[in-house]
Amino acid sequence: DKMSQIEGLKIYGEAKDKASVISFLLEGIHPYDTGMVLDKLGVAVRTGHHCTQPVMDRFEIPGTVRASFAFYNTEEEIDRLIEGLQRVKTMFA
Repeated sequence: DKMSQIEGLKIYGEAKDKASVISFLLEGIHPYDTGMVLDKLGVAVRTGHHCTQPVMDRFEIPGTVRASFAFYNTEEEIDRLIEGLQRVKTMFA
């Protein structure tokens, strides 16, 4: 829910019964730049094609940022991701 409130953030793949993996892009910001800044802030995400180059070609995007969540993630970690995304937006605005 918090990610969907970030202006300019597009989530790819919003199926109802989807796994706890969220692929997304911040408008106008390369996924590698987003991943690099989040990494420096201690937030682990993956960036790139994720073995789905045809999908990336279909959406005409260079790749995505992918956050994965599991039972061991805390609300504080999710908040840190959201804060990091806001910081990325500020840095590249």
